[in-house]
Amino acid sequence: MPARRRTAAAAASSSKDGESPMSPQSDDPAYQMKRKKNNEAVQRTREKTKKSAEARKERIEKLKRENEQLKVKIKSGKKHIATLRELIIQGEKTEDHHRIIQEILGAPDSGDDDEDDDDDPSS
Repeated sequence: MPARRRTAAAAASSSKDGESPMSPQSDDPAYQMKRKKNNEAVQRTREKTKKSAEARKERIEKLKRENEQLKVKIKSGKKHIATLRELIIQGEKTEDHHRIIQEILGAPDSGDDDEDDDDDPSS
């Protein structure tokens, strides 16, 4: 493949000052002010994007932790259901069965303290 030829525009853009004949002069105060404002705007946008990404990561981690807690509750609930089902199938009403039922029925009340985490200002 033949080498590319340099055009007049390419030659002008690679001058030692880095300015082409059509670009504003770097010593122009209005141009410098525009550049400064643009650079500040770019910096603000990058910071905002970075904060947004960090907040999104924190939310994802919080939801993952909550999901794991819910999985544990589901597993516990399934065990309770299996136990109750077994007691019903056996059909016997003993003192031990009554105690087990009371423990199972009382267990959700002690675990409900975690449901109000949304109101917790520390989270």
